[in-house]
Amino acid sequence: MLAIAAVTPPAAGAQSVGVEMHAPPPAAVSLPIVNAGFEAPAIAVGSFSTTAPPNGWVAVGNIDFSLRTVGVLHPATTQLYPAGAPEGNNVGVVFLLDDFAVQGLFTNQPAGLAQTLGSTLATSTRYELSVEIGNIANDPDPPNNLFQFNGFPGYRIELLAGGVLLAARENAVLPAEGTFLTDTLAFESGASHPLAGQALGLRLLNLNAAPGIEVNFDDVRLEATPSAWTDLGSAKPGSAGVPQLVGTGPLTAGSANALALNAAAPGAPATLVAGLGTLGAPFKGGTLVPSPLILIPFIASGAGAVTLPFAWPAGVPAGTQLFMQFWISDAGASFGLSASNAVAGTAG
Repeated sequence: MLAIAAVTPPAAGAQSVGVEMHAPPPAAVSLPIVNAGFEAPAIAVGSFSTTAPPNGWVAVGNIDFSLRTVGVLHPATTQLYPAGAPEGNNVGVVFLLDDFAVQGLFTNQPAGLAQTLGSTLATSTRYELSVEIGNIANDPDPPNNLFQFNGFPGYRIELLAGGVLLAARENAVLPAEGTFLTDTLAFESGASHPLAGQALGLRLLNLNAAPGIEVNFDDVRLEATPSAWTDLGSAKPGSAGVPQLVGTGPLTAGSANALALNAAAPGAPATLVAGLGTLGAPFKGGTLVPSPLILIPFIASGAGAVTLPFAWPAGVPAGTQLFMQFWISDAGASFGLSASNAVAGTAG
């Protein structure tokens, strides 16, 4: 991953590059999730309730409410989770036991919990779905000692719009037996999206892909923040079509971010032009948007793509903007050059 050095305005007397400062982006908004902590139904300490989905959730996949079921667990006083639930009293349950007599058997039939939200997919928005993922432990005390919880069958968390998958994360964390770890999935909708306005949805799945029977979930959160990235247009077509540049990531101190170029000429030299201000000058039949401060050479892949992950440095004032655009050697373009759209990234 590229670590970008902190960018600062030019010193007094230096040539101006038109540094642009904007107000910091608004804070994240928490989107409502019904029963996000699985506190309903309320159940007795140390017990399970697995005859129906938790309030506000529905079951997905092969669920029979017997050996393959969903519900809630109040783990206090048990060895299943010695520290209890990460939030509140209950945790969500996805219990997939394919053969009681051979409890190490698994059939690779994912199933779990889902919810359609009242919020809809917005454009130019970054979404972060965070979920506590639990790896249930064996408990020597009855009735929990009937089940061999050792192992971990795997999990996936999904964000959807209109029932269509937007993004997913699978087995990104592996909690120790009897503990929870947080997993966070990020998705950016871009300046336009075919599913904009469709209802957002969540899925929490037990992958049923290894011994372990059960995955638990808790404290589900979904935050929406205006994207740190703005599409400024001004692409210049080439032999592979119109090159497209997309920026992702929050541009906050220490954060992981990325630039992705697509539809460049396959295998062609491509130069990333970056600056702290805009020039907007006619150039080789197109428009050079950034005021050039940094030039970084790349070679596009055979698919005409360039991916640049980078870390955003600490110390950049919130609201500072960085402008970026790719220019690509392309025999099929006028003047032998095509160009991507320009993007502006605003530090958070």
